[in-house]
Amino acid sequence: MTPDTTTTIPFLAVPEAINPSTPTAVSDRWKALNRSVTPALAALSVILWLVGLHPVTPGQMGSLGLINQLSPILLLSYPILLAAVVLELVADRPRERLLTAYATAGVLLVYGLQPASEETARLSVAWLHVGFAQYIAAHGQVLNGYDGRFSWPGFFSLVAFVSRASGQTDMTPLLQWAPAVLAGLAVLGMRALATAVLGSERRAWIATWLFLLTQWTEQDYFSPQAVTYVLMLGGLALTARYLVRPLPATSPRAGLRGRLVPLDSPLDRLLAQAAILLIALALAPSHQLTLFVLGGLLLVMLLTGWLWPAWLPWVVLILSLLWFCLGAKDFWKDHLDLVIGHVGQINFSVQQGLSQRFVGDGGRIVILTVRVALTCTVGLLAAAGWWSLHRRTTRSWTLALLAIAPFGLIILQSYGGEVILRSYLFALPFAAILASVAVDALLTSTWLDSRRTALAVPVVLLTALGLATVTARGGNDAYTSFSRADLAAVDYAYQHAADGQTVGALTADLPLGYKRIGAVRPLTVEATCPDFAAIDACVVAQASDFLVVTPSQENAGQILYGFPAGWTSQLIHQLVTSGKYRLVYDQNGGRVLAETLGAPHG
Repeated sequence: MTPDTTTTIPFLAVPEAINPSTPTAVSDRWKALNRSVTPALAALSVILWLVGLHPVTPGQMGSLGLINQLSPILLLSYPILLAAVVLELVADRPRERLLTAYATAGVLLVYGLQPASEETARLSVAWLHVGFAQYIAAHGQVLNGYDGRFSWPGFFSLVAFVSRASGQTDMTPLLQWAPAVLAGLAVLGMRALATAVLGSERRAWIATWLFLLTQWTEQDYFSPQAVTYVLMLGGLALTARYLVRPLPATSPRAGLRGRLVPLDSPLDRLLAQAAILLIALALAPSHQLTLFVLGGLLLVMLLTGWLWPAWLPWVVLILSLLWFCLGAKDFWKDHLDLVIGHVGQINFSVQQGLSQRFVGDGGRIVILTVRVALTCTVGLLAAAGWWSLHRRTTRSWTLALLAIAPFGLIILQSYGGEVILRSYLFALPFAAILASVAVDALLTSTWLDSRRTALAVPVVLLTALGLATVTARGGNDAYTSFSRADLAAVDYAYQHAADGQTVGALTADLPLGYKRIGAVRPLTVEATCPDFAAIDACVVAQASDFLVVTPSQENAGQILYGFPAGWTSQLIHQLVTSGKYRLVYDQNGGRVLAETLGAPHG
């Protein structure tokens, strides 16, 4: 690895007028002090984080979500850790092992916050994925026609294999800490990619931290998306390390360290291509988008002269199309309009992905604004980094195109209103690489008033990004997280439902459907009752055999639809008084209604 030759000045060195290359007794003492201060600061941050943790349930959160319940002691841990990171990065010889330990602590502080403070795993879709895997483990096959995600069963089949091989029929314990584990693996992949592209150790670490601190999309839950994203990063890292052409020696301006990767042996290149093909074969049956994105990014590298094997992106894209046409035909033959019906309708994608999401009370709007601001900040930093590179290398356009290309998904379809979120997720690795150049310039800038300011600005910037991501990731937790009482109510309904009966919920954010798939059908009133107008009539019309009501659904009604406090209790009273439902379970806030036999439907 080519060492970073950027000149650095020791922290709190004597005034800038003194040549930093001339050693003094004062600067030597500060160097020695800095080497012991950074691990102490990192350890202090973790201790403060652990001390500040306390249990949080959905009923305690308001529309700002988890951030509203975090203690000042815990929040203080973030700037302290980032101060340790910055001080280590500007040292004469940054210690790789310590930086690795700091990144591990960063993953814990950002992505381990919700698993450590909330009683159970969040997000109903994560529970549903466990149900899919357990169905395959029990029956040895997918349930055709039940859910479109069964057309990409690779991830679920892998979990089912692990379940049967280990003898563990209940895989729900995997859910709680899956985000921290999967996010940590993604950070590791990002580190490998940044090192291969940038060459500079300091910039590679900055890119890794920018990725870690700005991945607010929460796509790292127990899901095919999270696992395939890690594999995609691995494929990109292998490509950048072994299969990218060196920058031409005739380039009129110097490139990134003169070349992107060192020259490798033919065997290395052959093994890298074989590994990428294996990754592509794993991605094809596991997720709808990830392999297409990987193929598209490889194609950008090829068309801009970066990629050495010209055949690779075409084979990756062909594998994507083959699985979609053959392996997923049960999905697209019944949902062709969903697949191609909105191609080219950019306004529709933007409305579904952005403008239509700005609904709810003031706290909800604040959370959405934070997410937009985070995305725009990363974009601005990436643009600044690109401009800095563009003045020195002819190949800066390739990095810019790699960061922009994923937003081309907006042209194809809305992806259920999540296309902008997914585009940001896929663009983030190369955007972080570009942004690292801008942040590195802050660390080595000469236009700031003092060296202390030059160090303080990146610390403040990274802290703001990290706390914004913590806020954004926990912003929906009032209605997307669950307590043990919520799960107990769901379990009660499934235990008492007969085959062929239905279990319903008022909103979609409840872990229904992860049990007895194909035998008991889950229903959501929200899906058939637009804006929750006349919700009592909607409940009666849907006629679920069992209806589960929890505090998280109470929060959803208040935050998203402006319902008054206690609206679920009022609804239950109306349903019971009407004689159409009876209350059969009421413990710790979780309640279950059962339809009264013979009650007329509205």
